[in-house]
Amino acid sequence: MIWIVLFIVVGAAVAFLVMYLPGRKKKRDREPPPESFGELCSRVRDGVDGLLLNPGTESEKDRLHIMRAVREACLGDQSEREYLKDRIKQMIIDMLGDRYGRGTLFIPFDDPDKMSTQEMFEHLYMCMAAEGGRDVFARMVEKFGWRERNMISSDDVRNAYHMSGIAGNYNDMLDTLVQRVYEVLYGNDCTDLLIADTSVDGVSAGVGGRTRTDYDYLSALEHSFEKKPYGGNTGEHVSRSFDTVYCVFAGKTVRLKFLSFGSEGALERVVKNIYRYNSRAALSQRDPVIHATMKDNSRVMVSRPPVSDGYAFYVRKYRSSSPADIRTLLVHEGAEDVIEMLTALVKGEQSFCISGNTGGGKTTLLKALVAYIDPLYAIRVVESSFELDLNNLYPERNIHMLQERGDFSIYDAITATKKMDTDVLLIGEVNEPKVAGAFIQISQSGSRMAITTLHHETTKKLIEYMRNALMCEFGITDASVAEKQVVDSIGFDVHMVRDTSGRHYVERITKIIPTDSVHPPYYRLSDLIVFDTEESRYIKKGNLEINEMRMGAGG
Repeated sequence: MIWIVLFIVVGAAVAFLVMYLPGRKKKRDREPPPESFGELCSRVRDGVDGLLLNPGTESEKDRLHIMRAVREACLGDQSEREYLKDRIKQMIIDMLGDRYGRGTLFIPFDDPDKMSTQEMFEHLYMCMAAEGGRDVFARMVEKFGWRERNMISSDDVRNAYHMSGIAGNYNDMLDTLVQRVYEVLYGNDCTDLLIADTSVDGVSAGVGGRTRTDYDYLSALEHSFEKKPYGGNTGEHVSRSFDTVYCVFAGKTVRLKFLSFGSEGALERVVKNIYRYNSRAALSQRDPVIHATMKDNSRVMVSRPPVSDGYAFYVRKYRSSSPADIRTLLVHEGAEDVIEMLTALVKGEQSFCISGNTGGGKTTLLKALVAYIDPLYAIRVVESSFELDLNNLYPERNIHMLQERGDFSIYDAITATKKMDTDVLLIGEVNEPKVAGAFIQISQSGSRMAITTLHHETTKKLIEYMRNALMCEFGITDASVAEKQVVDSIGFDVHMVRDTSGRHYVERITKIIPTDSVHPPYYRLSDLIVFDTEESRYIKKGNLEINEMRMGAGG
């Protein structure tokens, strides 16, 4: 009898444990919704880490996909960026549970006066992005009248937000929160939307403001995402390095005064990540400045102390869906004469340089001129890092592209083209004497014509640089010999400009004419076309005599 009673008691206890405790454990394991933006970020990060570290939570294929997205989403891979944001969105919805609603989204959408300017900007952006397209910033500029601005302030954003009447539905609000969580944890923080926007030509940050050496570093803790979760300038104060964000839009540099990383640590995180796609080195005191490219071939440069006064980065965006029509690049009065002359240079197989300041449109012009090269010619392209992307622009052409990597330098790549049946050599940029000298040598004997870009402001300085490069790197001791080689090799200097108002134009086309003088200089210069900046028009001053042009570098 006693055994029967014990058996019943034990059975009841086991039944209780099986049926009741798992439910209690389930309830205890379910965490309450997060109470702050900082807690939300921490839990999302823990959730992603859990997916990566616990093979049992995901299939191996999904786990590898998440790992790839975490690594590459901020490096110019838009598909991985969207994938990771979708995973974060589902995590946030799961965390909110029964409290799923706008009141749990940590941004006061119902009381705009309490929103930071960055919250307003990002919500406006996400609502307009929902309409389609990745040129959202351009649409914002047109809609809110920012085109003539050199600076967009907090007041500009607030006025735009109230003027727009955009409230957004709940999903738009959720997308705004997801974007902010993503950019703080895995993206490029307050610059993430701009870097992904196809209408923005470039983004830079950390360039200006007081640096760490000029203020108490401990005070920067007040700007952490726990205390200032969405960044943005909420009042007048002296800008610090992490408060400075610029973009290049329509050829003009614009200060985005309403954006801030919120802390030096946030800016430092982005700087240490954004260059990593194909960099040969890690940013360190030994390598404090690194040039690299992102996955979409946008160019990126990062710097850090002690070489620079703080952490900073520059991104020059990449456009490659189709080659630009030269008629859309040169639009001012008289542009027909410029276009006719440039295409004649290419069809006449002339070696020439496209010079000008950074962002002046040199590379874009070079890509457009490739359309006028004889389609039967073999084109070889040498760059420090792939940017021209001519294979994708002209897939039916005989084009082979080389870039420097490790011990294989640009000079090595140029030398290699001598064995590649090269008709036309394009060098992305002459940026060191050895490359300059190699360009001259190739122009003389290695191809029908050679074209490059460089940064010199005058043709005289361009010739002097090339002459000195030959003397420095190739053992030519006589300056007159070196200079004559340069002027015999380069026939023209096409000088591009982007001025402070954002205009792009060919400032001049200068012909380099060798002379028989026994004293330097051994050439004279003739401007064939110049740009009148006051009247915004081209003035033709000379003719391009086709019959007198030196046909090909070797001829």
